[in-house]
Amino acid sequence: MPETLILDGSSIRSGGQVTRIRAFLQRFRAYDPASRVIVLEEDGAVSRLVPGRDDLEFIDRPGSGVARAARRALWQNLALPQLCRRYGGKVYLHFSHYLPYGLPGAMRTIVGVANLQPFSREGRAAEVRFDKRLRLAVLERTILSSVRRAEHVIALSRTCKDVLVARGVDGAKIVVIPNGVEEPAAATDFAVDVVLDELAIPGEYVLYVSHFYRYKNFERLVRAYSRLPSVLQDRYALVLVGIPHHREYWDHVRATVSELRLESRVIMIPGLDGSALSALYRRCSVFVFPSLIENCPNILLEAMAHGASVVTGNIAPMPEFGGDAAIYFDPLDEASIASSLEKVLGDASLRQRMARSGRERALGYSWDTFTRSVVDLYL
Repeated sequence: MPETLILDGSSIRSGGQVTRIRAFLQRFRAYDPASRVIVLEEDGAVSRLVPGRDDLEFIDRPGSGVARAARRALWQNLALPQLCRRYGGKVYLHFSHYLPYGLPGAMRTIVGVANLQPFSREGRAAEVRFDKRLRLAVLERTILSSVRRAEHVIALSRTCKDVLVARGVDGAKIVVIPNGVEEPAAATDFAVDVVLDELAIPGEYVLYVSHFYRYKNFERLVRAYSRLPSVLQDRYALVLVGIPHHREYWDHVRATVSELRLESRVIMIPGLDGSALSALYRRCSVFVFPSLIENCPNILLEAMAHGASVVTGNIAPMPEFGGDAAIYFDPLDEASIASSLEKVLGDASLRQRMARSGRERALGYSWDTFTRSVVDLYL
């Protein structure tokens, strides 16, 4: 029967969170045509993703300024419960792990877990500052508190479910619902050439796309690239694309490039839109993904969907998604990364086989399946 769904998108800012909530809102009416849906947002971050939706009600609150996260938490625990009562909310859904206290007792609650870095030994060790490690410790406690109180928990991977069960969360209420991947739009060779020319990217290159955080492991990749034989470095540039959310880490990676005298071979681009990224995926010789921890690696799936040959780390959940379509390395070992890159770059027939099987595997992850599975939890 129709419900009044409170969809909390107040923490939406960038990355996979944006992709997930946009995909859900674009599709859910096919599976839930009648429920009243109230979307919580900050500074219009969600309504901009789905303009012209008269079937959705948006409640906005200012999110800019100092102590944004702390002010949001206060609002969620003090004002949001009253808002749920006022609007007759029956279901509370939050894709990003947080469940406020004080919600009406009869309200059904669904919480997704998006961030596994707090539970990862490698992910925590990547942070060098005390405040970053403290934040991860607090986030771990917050996530566990939320999922233990929620009626249903969405895990984006089997790895995520295993992590939560190992920490005492009831496995019976955890549902594994991976993200989907969009079918890449058609593009002509000319359109791709235009993008590459504008970005001044040479003919052949190895590509890595991810936001600049320490656990994304850019520095170790650069050092691994420097180990490649000079004939491969001369032929294949290394292209790194990502928004420098941690500016100091971006600067550190750039300094590493200079230290290794790779300025002419390593190209760093501070973020691109979807069409430009699509062009880079299509033309790269190899897509490398050395991230130390993910939950459901959207970027990895996007690269595979575009037909890129993928070389990635062997830390879970990457093998869960790459399967036998990828070549794996130890992401903590520069020599292992370099060896895997050298193997794939040196074998064109292997790259072709990987590209075909990777695309087929990636396109098995559907946003329609994701959306239908989420709706099934509350209808």
